[in-house]
Amino acid sequence: MEMSTYTARVTRDQDAWMVTVPEVNRVTQALNLRQVEGMARDLVAVMTDSEPDSFDLVIEWPDHIAGALDAYQAAGIEADQAAERATKARRDTAAMLQAEGATVRDIGALMGVSFQRAQQIIESGREREQGRRTKSVRSKKATKRHRATAN
Repeated sequence: MEMSTYTARVTRDQDAWMVTVPEVNRVTQALNLRQVEGMARDLVAVMTDSEPDSFDLVIEWPDHIAGALDAYQAAGIEADQAAERATKARRDTAAMLQAEGATVRDIGALMGVSFQRAQQIIESGREREQGRRTKSVRSKKATKRHRATAN
């Protein structure tokens, strides 16, 4: 069964947040932003004689709040992606330096970390590479098994 969807439009009014749900043609208020969803769900549940978790609720924040939240979330995604690139670059650099014959102490000094941290970076790169190889071997074995059972 498909769940009904209701919209909660939020606006500021003096000391409270007004929450309008056009599908039930009613308004409620929340004293803080944390209460908006709960108040909207309670309003819909009372007006439709249903449970508060039996429908979908879309909250429409004021434009300036929605814009700020979108920018914040986008920046978080960008930061996560940058952190992943930095981690990969750190592992690749340490592995390349080690392949060139650099000691763990030299790798640490060049990368601006302690030799202990350099060792951890090298080990994490090995573990990751080992995990890829193991996964690849498992995948090849599964493919062979699939081919054998398919024949």
